[in-house]
Amino acid sequence: MLIGSRQKLSTLSESLELLIDNIPIKQVSTTKSLGIVIDNNMAWHSHIDKLSKKIASSIGAIKRIRPFLLPEIRQYIYNALVQPHFDYYSIVWGNCGKMLSERLQKLQNRAARILTSSSYDADALYLLQQLGWKDLITQRQIQETLMVFKALNDLAPDHLSSMFTKRTMSGYVFRDPTNKLNVTLPRTNYLKRSFSYRGATLWNSLPCNLGQEKSLNRFKQLLNFHFS
Repeated sequence: MLIGSRQKLSTLSESLELLIDNIPIKQVSTTKSLGIVIDNNMAWHSHIDKLSKKIASSIGAIKRIRPFLLPEIRQYIYNALVQPHFDYYSIVWGNCGKMLSERLQKLQNRAARILTSSSYDADALYLLQQLGWKDLITQRQIQETLMVFKALNDLAPDHLSSMFTKRTMSGYVFRDPTNKLNVTLPRTNYLKRSFSYRGATLWNSLPCNLGQEKSLNRFKQLLNFHFS
């Protein structure tokens, strides 16, 4: 699979042929790795398509058995069958763009209406608050910020930790009580959607007390309160 923008890929005059032991390798436009569907434009349409089908199927199953369940049991089942799909590797595909993000949000809204036995036109924001849920964008922001915390506190693999550096001037690290990170100005949309840029930007938006916290459990508590 060749990865690049549609404009770049369209400039190729012929397909690239690769051989291993004189056996040609089939060129594909999408591939699956660890449950994530990657396409040659890194646009996430294929992944969100498959993800949406799985989530819609699980929500449909909850709707069918809803009359036989207490409200708290419905939420337990939702947390087991649906929420993991929203969370799984969301740090990777969370830059999927506004249209795909809204498509997923509609599924969460639908689940909220089903769990609360509300009408199809009930206010979704109110229902999310009633259930104690955060919208999906906020959930992904929390997951990304948690990963930055782990990267900065030696709780993540080295390749993630190396993405983030403290603000510097003339080669010296600032003694910055706010614990801010260096953010490289993105020159392309690819860089703007990268985890290194998004994560550093989210981190720098945190209050000072959050950036200085060292306990993971305490950081999680404060972070959830910050995004509430």
